[in-house]
Amino acid sequence: MIHNNKQFNMFPSHAGLREYILNYNIVFPENDTFTTRYTLMPNACGTLSLSFDGTDVIAELWGASVAPVLLGTEPNRYRVMLLVQLSPCGLYQITRQNQAEFAGKRMPLSDIDCELFHSLHQAFVMSKTIIDLVNACDNILYRRMDKRVISNALLLAATVISNSHGQAQVKETARQSGYSERQLNRLFLAQIGMSIKNYARLTRFNYVLKHIHKSHCMLAELSQKAGYFDQAHFDKDFKAISGLTPQSYIKTMSDFYYDGMEMYHTMSSKEE
Repeated sequence: MIHNNKQFNMFPSHAGLREYILNYNIVFPENDTFTTRYTLMPNACGTLSLSFDGTDVIAELWGASVAPVLLGTEPNRYRVMLLVQLSPCGLYQITRQNQAEFAGKRMPLSDIDCELFHSLHQAFVMSKTIIDLVNACDNILYRRMDKRVISNALLLAATVISNSHGQAQVKETARQSGYSERQLNRLFLAQIGMSIKNYARLTRFNYVLKHIHKSHCMLAELSQKAGYFDQAHFDKDFKAISGLTPQSYIKTMSDFYYDGMEMYHTMSSKEE
């Protein structure tokens, strides 16, 4: 079992995996690391997690993130945690299973993919250093990439949505992908776990979060950049997704998880 280096450790995946795996987070929590209000914000991505509490290793699959998840102080009871943070299409590439069945859920990994559970469990237990663990995960997950199973039409549609920061209309997105709206929606439900409309909505929400954290621009200006008709519409949509108004979120940002990276960079090459 790996030992404590610094408390938070983030590593990119191997270059051949980055379309599906955003990064590896290895965390060594202490008793007061996470607060009672610590919350994960939705980003349409799935996660694989392995945590050691001093006795057992708990391995879980987290389906596509569709709503805020209040973790509170739960992570503080683990000695070490490995979080494999996936792109929106990563979980489908790895599991080949219908993502609509996983979205918004947290399940034992062994119930979903026993082979993957045993491989990651062994890597987690046997690795002596953080680098050993990252390399072992790369090797295990690379074997799931021998054949792309993600639809090219879905990847194209996701790029259109990403490049527009979630503002692209479903009709136009479907036209560019060469699929009907109904066909494209089925692909999004099966391979990402949500409708194309909800995916675009979360893309826009995370675009807003990025600017709140990085640019500190005025909310009125940000609502315009994000394509909202007015400030009231912006506030309403933000609260519907997060449970908070943008103003309240800014006051309590330390309670929420935001890793500062583009969640959708793997699907788009556009630079701002």
